[in-house]
Amino acid sequence: MRPSNGDHGVLYTDSYLSVRWSPADSSVILAGEVDLSNSAALATALAAARSERGEIVVDTGDLRFVDLAGLRALLAPGSPVKGGTAVRLRNVPPYLSRLIEILDA
Repeated sequence: MRPSNGDHGVLYTDSYLSVRWSPADSSVILAGEVDLSNSAALATALAAARSERGEIVVDTGDLRFVDLAGLRALLAPGSPVKGGTAVRLRNVPPYLSRLIEILDA
């Protein structure tokens, strides 16, 4: 997925969250906080990336906070795709890894 709007890889941004496309390694990079206020926008951005590439890598290393709505948006594109998963997480912070483990997501 390559943004065609000339925003240098910005797929979505608000005062809490930045979602960028990294052409260097074909991944989506998240930074900031994901909650109910921006989870739908995140889901839309990830779905668009997935529709163009099938499987996507999401770098979560710069996420400071994710609530349940944010986790749902983050994992929603993760339904199986032809024997694989549609989303792979990279640089998962310990708090997010623990949340995923607790919820068995």
